[in-house]
Amino acid sequence: GAMDDDEIIYEFGTEMARQLKRLGVHVSFSPVVDVNNNPKNPVISNRAFGEDTRLVVQRSLHYMNGLQDNGVLAVAKHFPGHGDTDADSHKDLPLINHPFERLDTLELKPYRELIRKGLSSVMVAHLYIPSLDSTPNLASTLSPKIIRDLLRTDLGFDGLVFTDALNMQGVTRFWKPGEVDVKALLAGNDVLLYSLDVPMAINAVKKAIADGSISEKQVDQSVMRILRAKEWAGLDRYKPVAIESLTEDLNNTQALQLRRKIIEHSITVVKNGCDMIPVKSGAYERIAVVPIGSGKDHAFVKTLQSYINCDVVEMPKSPGLKGGMALHDSLSKYDLVIAAYLETSNKATSNFGITNEAARIINGSGASANVILAVFANPYALDILKDLSNTEGLVVGFQDDALTQQVAAEIIVGAMPGVGALPVTACDAFACYHGIDTDGGQRLRWVEPEYVGLKSTHFQPKKELHTSAAGDEEYREDMMDDKSDDAESSARSLALMKVDSIAMSGIKLGAYPGCRVLAAKDGQVFYDKSFGNLDWINKDAVNPETVYDLASITKVASSTLATMKLYEEGEIDLDARLSDYLDIPQESEYANVIIRDMLSHKAGFAAWIPFYTATMQDGTLKSDIYRTSPEAGFEKQVARDLYISNSWSDTIFQAILNTPLSSDRSYKYSDLGYYFIQRIIEKKKGVTLDKYVDSVFYQPMGLKSMGYNPLSRMQAKTIAPTEKDEIFRKQTIRGYVHDQGAAMMGGVAGHAGLFSNARDLAAVMQMLVNGGSYAGNQLLSKETIDEFNTCHFPGNRRGLGFDKPAGLNSGSTCNQASWSSFGHTGFTGTMCWADPETGLVFVFLSNRVHPDAENKKLQNLDIRTEIQAAFYKAFGFQNRPQR
Repeated sequence: GAMDDDEIIYEFGTEMARQLKRLGVHVSFSPVVDVNNNPKNPVISNRAFGEDTRLVVQRSLHYMNGLQDNGVLAVAKHFPGHGDTDADSHKDLPLINHPFERLDTLELKPYRELIRKGLSSVMVAHLYIPSLDSTPNLASTLSPKIIRDLLRTDLGFDGLVFTDALNMQGVTRFWKPGEVDVKALLAGNDVLLYSLDVPMAINAVKKAIADGSISEKQVDQSVMRILRAKEWAGLDRYKPVAIESLTEDLNNTQALQLRRKIIEHSITVVKNGCDMIPVKSGAYERIAVVPIGSGKDHAFVKTLQSYINCDVVEMPKSPGLKGGMALHDSLSKYDLVIAAYLETSNKATSNFGITNEAARIINGSGASANVILAVFANPYALDILKDLSNTEGLVVGFQDDALTQQVAAEIIVGAMPGVGALPVTACDAFACYHGIDTDGGQRLRWVEPEYVGLKSTHFQPKKELHTSAAGDEEYREDMMDDKSDDAESSARSLALMKVDSIAMSGIKLGAYPGCRVLAAKDGQVFYDKSFGNLDWINKDAVNPETVYDLASITKVASSTLATMKLYEEGEIDLDARLSDYLDIPQESEYANVIIRDMLSHKAGFAAWIPFYTATMQDGTLKSDIYRTSPEAGFEKQVARDLYISNSWSDTIFQAILNTPLSSDRSYKYSDLGYYFIQRIIEKKKGVTLDKYVDSVFYQPMGLKSMGYNPLSRMQAKTIAPTEKDEIFRKQTIRGYVHDQGAAMMGGVAGHAGLFSNARDLAAVMQMLVNGGSYAGNQLLSKETIDEFNTCHFPGNRRGLGFDKPAGLNSGSTCNQASWSSFGHTGFTGTMCWADPETGLVFVFLSNRVHPDAENKKLQNLDIRTEIQAAFYKAFGFQNRPQR
């Protein structure tokens, strides 16, 4: 009832019909068309679409059509209307004391509309309605006036009529078994549900037929309705239910995806003071997540932790005076408190599992912090929470399950919009149809492949690989039992299967010990998988948190971002000379190097310089340059137990200036220009490059793994090792930058040194696709991004910092990536690529240099672009046209 899209109701009815028929069931006792206008209703409540008749009619019609268009009988219930009761007909006979005029305009309206549109069945409730039939203690189920006169004659209904369960006390309190069954048939019901004593009922009905109480005509009419319904449902062509694959067919990914869709469109933001939702990354220094009545391991907490840095403060539903004071003091230390009522109840009699005591503590923390409260319960629970004056954000989740918690957390952080509206008046402050739309799409979010039009089952290979990762032929067996019905869909399925197969074959063929592959479409991460291990020996598996040395991706994910920011702020002119910003002797040919040329790799720089060789003699590090522990003048760490003289940064810079430029100013890839870029950034901003990009980009984006020198903030076991360096550092490099020059800079350099997991790197690329926006922060302008994502020189595929597509079968990206796409690769076995035209973002992380940097199988097998191409093919994208 809270959803913003009626068509989803039809989809739901269709899926319900599919599952029911797969089970061999042809009747669904739904939709509930009761108008729930009594908040104290103990039996209908969240079974209804809402309190407004128009809403109930509209949604019920879509549900009915979804069922009946797909061969399942819809049964509208509970006739003539169970919404305005405060008693449970399972336990008593509820009284509805409204006049007929009120019933006709409200409770009966859904039945009139659905009957007019072809409703097949109705279920009659156990209610006492004097205005329709004043016979004492006679439930509507047993009333000829209500069934024969009102339903059949006045409303013109000729479909099947079911009783509600005849074991409910709404009828059993006043009528005996057998007696109640006969009265139900006499009233006009066709099918009796849940008789208390079936043999007794059968005998009583036979006797009533024999003595003429139940006429042969009535029996014939009911039997004919039942036979027609069976024929309509296809039971004249009955086939037994196939047991094989039953569980898989019922729990398929399409059904789970529809469930996600329903939740996404229903969760309702009812309060959003100061536009707190979505929470902007970096807006709060200290954030507490407070699960009320539950522990840390719920999806709500885990999802928030994946997006934002936060502490978890557990709170019981009734903390008591002493506990409440301690919690209040604890929460006073935070800038933002995000609380959630978990493990709630559907029962109004238990206050839906909500306590005002916990709410008072949360609301009280609003005196010093900003507060958002999520209530995973019936919206009527809001009436229990008396004082929410200091609670600026309030979200209603309707039910307490993992997927609802996940989606609500995504709405709070802006990974998706909030679009729901209350279907009932929850309390005086929040009326029916109240809901506040909030922005979404501001962060990546993780979804099933079905969300973007693919199939989860197509990612798993069906056969073992025995040959190369390149080419298609070895994957043909994978398609043997694919049920795609045309060549195009078969090709797309093949492409998807190749993703897993290629990634695993890279391990089998020795290209890398493990890898992580991530792909997103339009901001939705539909593929995010780990393969293999961190090394070849210890067998620690790659996982979602695994951090890799990005190598030259540092150029785009650090230095280029910073340069773009300086350009946008007017602090750097792309057509200026290096000497306009740095103290370079005018006689040096480097003084006149144009920054635009340098960023496009056409300034004549050498590819790289092995600076470390000048610090060694006879294979040993020089003692005047290195120390085994930090000391004054030797604070820059190169590797474990190895520190270099601080002055060597200047020595490296001078070594570059002493290296002649090439007279050939065509494209030649080089690391050296980024030593200059780093110096310009640090001189302009007065801070080191690592601190600048962290404060301006990574923190505002909520990136927790990305940064330089990762061992300062995480354990080594989280980081994939790189080379076993036998020449320079004499150790296996883990947590320290692999690149020798960057290592000699203390791990912070413009061309290398950045570490990240796949999620954070994908976020950076998505931010660029978004036109510079992410997590509620506008970090760069689209105009700046477009300027840097442009090839400025004929015959040179490079943008400014970014790598770009080249001709077919050449360059760093696959043939299907559009000309507007951009990205970079890294020497350690990494790749990131973004495509604004197709909406695809691709990340591949590996440590192919472990243990030997000479291992070139990753490049030779073309694994990265093969996997990237598979994703493009899965969406049907063709090769980009030649220029």
